[in-house]
Amino acid sequence: MKVTRRAVFASTLILAAPTLAQETKLRVGTLKQAGLTNVQVAARDGIFKRNGLDAQIIEFRNGNDAISALQGASVDVVLSSPPFAMTANESGFDLALVLQNETSRTAGPDTGAVIVHADSPIKSAADLAGKTIGVNTTRGHMTIALKKVLADRGLDPVKVNYAEMPFIAQPDALKLKRVDAVVSVDPFTTQMSLTGSGRVVSWLYVESIPEQPIGAWYAKNAWLAKNPGVGQKFAQAMRESIDWMNADPVRARKEIAAYTGLDPALVEKMPLNNLDYRIRPAKWQALIDMFVKA
Repeated sequence: MKVTRRAVFASTLILAAPTLAQETKLRVGTLKQAGLTNVQVAARDGIFKRNGLDAQIIEFRNGNDAISALQGASVDVVLSSPPFAMTANESGFDLALVLQNETSRTAGPDTGAVIVHADSPIKSAADLAGKTIGVNTTRGHMTIALKKVLADRGLDPVKVNYAEMPFIAQPDALKLKRVDAVVSVDPFTTQMSLTGSGRVVSWLYVESIPEQPIGAWYAKNAWLAKNPGVGQKFAQAMRESIDWMNADPVRARKEIAAYTGLDPALVEKMPLNNLDYRIRPAKWQALIDMFVKA
């Protein structure tokens, strides 16, 4: 994976608070997941409109499709894992950071975890040497974070076997012991823990870089140049929607269940996504360094 510091810094453009102006059309590319419930709240409760935006919400199956749509000018702004946007810039995508949406927590439970079978002898990440681990993608954010966790414990990440599989396939793969561990996200992490089929041995985002950015909004630099002020309006709307979600955890869980279609009882047990738009430069630099090293 090639990520240079030059290209990474070229991708970041932190936008200031907006001034109100005439309502502007904006196509927002999003994913149907808990951490993006705030987008639906912003559309439903008029937060976009209060900030001068007529927002069209377009859902994608995954971040790759969303970034491709952004590059093809089918949408104006999308949510992406920051490292994916950084590597996209290495391919000439020319993305600019509009707003941070989510970070990992300072301690678990968190949104990303390494899970082993309930009766596995593996007790921690330090026991994963030579094991086979199911990952959503070998080049993704979570896998790179896992490799840092392994290296920090004196293990050679190359000596671990990585088997690509979608998150939805991971519980069965673990149950049938086709892999020794999986790197997963909620709701699958909580489902495996509640059913007793899996046991968390590492909160990998927390253990690699606490409070690292794991979701952010991006637009193309060229689009921002042609639409001055629109990015600021969107950023302010998202700040307001994040503040709304964080103000009442009980209400937030109800909104997540309604938006995602997940069982409210399951959502009640899941750790809430750490929605946070505050930029911590040291955390971004640590993330950049982790990917450059990888």
